[in-house]
Amino acid sequence: MSDFKFPSWRQRLVRSLHINRSQPQSKYFQVASISVDGLPKNRTMVFRGFIPDSLNLISVTDIRSEKVSDWLSTTPKKFEICWYFAGSREQYRIAGHVSLVSNDTLKDENGAHSKRQSAFFSEKFLHQQWANLSRGAQEQFLWPSPKAPFDSKVDEADIQTKETNNESQVNNSANSNKAESAFDINDHFCVVIFTPLSVDYLNLKGSPQLRCLSDFENDWLEAVVNA
Repeated sequence: MSDFKFPSWRQRLVRSLHINRSQPQSKYFQVASISVDGLPKNRTMVFRGFIPDSLNLISVTDIRSEKVSDWLSTTPKKFEICWYFAGSREQYRIAGHVSLVSNDTLKDENGAHSKRQSAFFSEKFLHQQWANLSRGAQEQFLWPSPKAPFDSKVDEADIQTKETNNESQVNNSANSNKAESAFDINDHFCVVIFTPLSVDYLNLKGSPQLRCLSDFENDWLEAVVNA
């Protein structure tokens, strides 16, 4: 059993998720980053849980998306999440750096991820995140490239062909007694790991409102400040 102790903001976030669990939008947060040309970018992503015994948040995306290109072109790969829970009137602003896990990053022997001795930079971790998706969510990674010109005549046939090939691949893997490899996963699938370095928490209920700041460098000790 791990003796890892979660800081106050992490415990509070779990409570917020629980309180607002009946509201589907509570699983969506806004993620900001900086593009290659220095412009701010923002998009909505789905929260897919925490890495066990850590502060890292998980989401998934298509590796062909612009946000992945922007993160791959910068070091460190920075982000800020803005997460608002309407039911409890709480806001979390979480900033830090991003790690990307995909077939490509795992294959890249010269990549930074391959040099890290961490369970979540592994085929097993990638396969687990893929398996956690619904069939519908998995099928989205068979879609044409984001922002490519739309062609209704090609899309339907292309997706069906890829689905057939994918099912055949899975069946062949199941018939063998070997463990499934992460490389059976669609190559467009990418796990995004958000590692927090600072958190700004705001509770809009009550008067005065509660605002707490904490960061990694100060061992996540909270400072209560004016809202």
